[in-house]
Amino acid sequence: MACAGIDVGDATSCIALARKGGVDVLLNKESKRETPSVVTFTHKQRMMGTDASGGMSTNPRNTISQLKRLLGKKFNDPHVQEDLKNFPYKVEAGPDGECVFNVEYQDKQARFSAVQLLAMLLVDLKLIAEAEGSPVSECVLAVPVYFTEPERHAMLAASQIAGLNCLRLLNETSATALAYGIYKTDLPEGDPVNVVFVDVGFASTQVCVVALKKGQLQVLSNAWDRDLGGRDLDNVLFDHFCKEFNERYKIDVRSQLRACHRLRMGCEKVKKVLTTNPEAPINVECIMSDVDAHGVITREQFEEEAKPVLDRLLAPVQKALAAAGLEPSQVASVEVVGGTSRVPAVLRQLTDFFGREPSRTLNAKETVSRGCALQCAMLSPTFRVRDFQVLDSFPYGVQFRWGGGLRAGGRRKDGTTVFERGSLVPSAKMLTFYRAEPFTIKAEYTPDSDIPSTADRSIGSFTIGPFALAPGADKAKLKVKVMLNLNGVVVVENAQMIEEEEVEEEVPAAAAPTTAADQPMADAEAGKEAGEEAGAAADAAAGGDAAAAAADGQAPMAEDAAGAAAPQKVVKKKVKKHMVPFASHTAALSSEQLQKLYEVEVELALQARIQAETNDAKNALEAYIYGLRNHLYDALSPYVREEAKAKLLEQLEALENWLYEDGEDEAKSVYVSKLAEVRKLGDPVEARATNAAALPAVAASLRSTCQVRQGRFLAALSEARTAHLEEEEKQKVSTECQAALAWLAEKEGLQKQLSKFDDPVLQAADVEKKEGTVRRVCEPILSKPPPAPKKEEPAAAAPAEEGEEMDTDAEVGPQPPGEDEQEQQQETPMEA
Repeated sequence: MACAGIDVGDATSCIALARKGGVDVLLNKESKRETPSVVTFTHKQRMMGTDASGGMSTNPRNTISQLKRLLGKKFNDPHVQEDLKNFPYKVEAGPDGECVFNVEYQDKQARFSAVQLLAMLLVDLKLIAEAEGSPVSECVLAVPVYFTEPERHAMLAASQIAGLNCLRLLNETSATALAYGIYKTDLPEGDPVNVVFVDVGFASTQVCVVALKKGQLQVLSNAWDRDLGGRDLDNVLFDHFCKEFNERYKIDVRSQLRACHRLRMGCEKVKKVLTTNPEAPINVECIMSDVDAHGVITREQFEEEAKPVLDRLLAPVQKALAAAGLEPSQVASVEVVGGTSRVPAVLRQLTDFFGREPSRTLNAKETVSRGCALQCAMLSPTFRVRDFQVLDSFPYGVQFRWGGGLRAGGRRKDGTTVFERGSLVPSAKMLTFYRAEPFTIKAEYTPDSDIPSTADRSIGSFTIGPFALAPGADKAKLKVKVMLNLNGVVVVENAQMIEEEEVEEEVPAAAAPTTAADQPMADAEAGKEAGEEAGAAADAAAGGDAAAAAADGQAPMAEDAAGAAAPQKVVKKKVKKHMVPFASHTAALSSEQLQKLYEVEVELALQARIQAETNDAKNALEAYIYGLRNHLYDALSPYVREEAKAKLLEQLEALENWLYEDGEDEAKSVYVSKLAEVRKLGDPVEARATNAAALPAVAASLRSTCQVRQGRFLAALSEARTAHLEEEEKQKVSTECQAALAWLAEKEGLQKQLSKFDDPVLQAADVEKKEGTVRRVCEPILSKPPPAPKKEEPAAAAPAEEGEEMDTDAEVGPQPPGEDEQEQQQETPMEA
């Protein structure tokens, strides 16, 4: 299993896997690292990614692209309406005002939400990983930093529908910074260095200021332009050539969807050519009305017409620096990524602003997916990653509102800002309320948040309760923990009712006096909780706890030494915490809705798999028809009678006509059955040809094997080293080889009496089997080693007489022990 980082862009997508060897960006079936973010529907099946890219020109009304522009947004949003002017597909308002896509699928109208379509793209990326043999167990998804609550909930819902376990939604700018910083070995340990990352993508531009030091990354600020990207430069070229072709060829390209798409594809190529050349031609053959359109544009002309677009680039850069409190001179490095970052005018503007040329050390289109894969590995317990802390920031402020609050500290009595702009992600705060009945708190973006004026600033509402009041109490003290989680989503983590009661307890006389040092423990706890709380109610809670602590300080004291001997009763405060249920009302889909959409996706995937298998069966039948027919006129011609050949060709032609007429759209089983029928006629012919081609080689191999073994047998009869072989074994070798050769000669004689188009009596497989039998019988006998010769025992040396000199020429070596030594050795016990 692998950890995946997924970057679904407006134009293309990437998936990277973190494995033991590092991080790899995977190749799709076309051996490309970038996969088109496109889904198309036909009357037979749905297609995603590379399979769907052709639908943009052949089936534009049922091909969905630039999906993230509409994800999580309402249909009546002015930005959505502006984008829809350039999209060929049909979008309508759903039951809740969301965008719903109308397509024709399987010869009927079908409606899909943006969440469902995004899930399809994620499924396609997951299949790319599975094709690599690495099923995705966990993933981190990249999102634009400006995504709001509904858009982030939509991303999470799409991952669940696609069957992915999403550990985190990571801002694209933060992913870029992580992919850059974790591999930097020259970062300082003290004061951090400031790096600006500029991501100029297909549809948007994002800027991030990051403070980097050894082992840590801290995001200082973010800024963006949602509607500034490469497609705006494409539109400049598109408008230019539409006008030029209208004047030159008298054609209106905008009147035809296919002509528009073909011209846009040409404009994208022109933009790439202009990055390295002073001018670029455009050629669109048969663009419409049988007109071949041609044109040329220079880089200067292009930059002049694109000046209004290019002038917007520095605005988010200046805004990000101002939010971080930095000047351009305080920036150590500027890194540019994104597909549009290669445009010379973009680099020139950044160079003029910062006084230095931007660096391009990162892969422009893959770095986001790599950063996400690294983050996934850091979050997964199955990987060990270099220690590197990512301190991400939230680009918006979040405030909570409620009714019936107390006025305190000059704040609004019905709400407060809980998460300021730039708050760390994740963050948690505790809110304290005094309520007698269930209540609702509402979360929304603060007025200073950079949310489009037409967008809904509401995040959601949370209903706390029901809960039971303590006996005799008119209100309950409730603590609500709100959290800004790793996904940049505001949630209520839990709610607790705090019940405080005073009880009398008997304590020994020595411990009875309660000093001022003993009592403030409750005050410290209350002060700690008050320090964590936010809002007007938090101040009121702190004041109430302090009053309770003062009351507790009046515990009864012993008045004389005589009473100290007996146990005393003291009043102590006990705190009980009870979990309180709560209900969230946000843009997140309910579990029932997710389950329903998941079942729809499973059904669509099943239909796609069945259709793919049907296509494979149909292609196999078609390939067999063409292949067999060609071979019947060539290699297979000698192995089939003329009348049988004519009949087989006639059947193949009939089957081909059926395949393109009545059999154009049949079930998989029909194609499999047709293929089996025709193979009954063609396979015997192919088998005869295959056998005839293989027979000479296997027959020669059998003869060689038998002759070699017979030669070794004859040689063995005259060698003394084979005397250990039994006569029966020797005869067995000769008999087996002679029998095999006789069998081969007999079969070859019968085979020569037959024609090539008769079924052979001598099969190549039988010859190979016979050769194996010969080897199996002969080899164990001929390779049998002779027995080892018997070892002669050395003669015992004569004992030397007393007084006789030792022969100095005798061999030097260890001598056997004497009798006394032998007796001593026998008496010595063996050590364990």
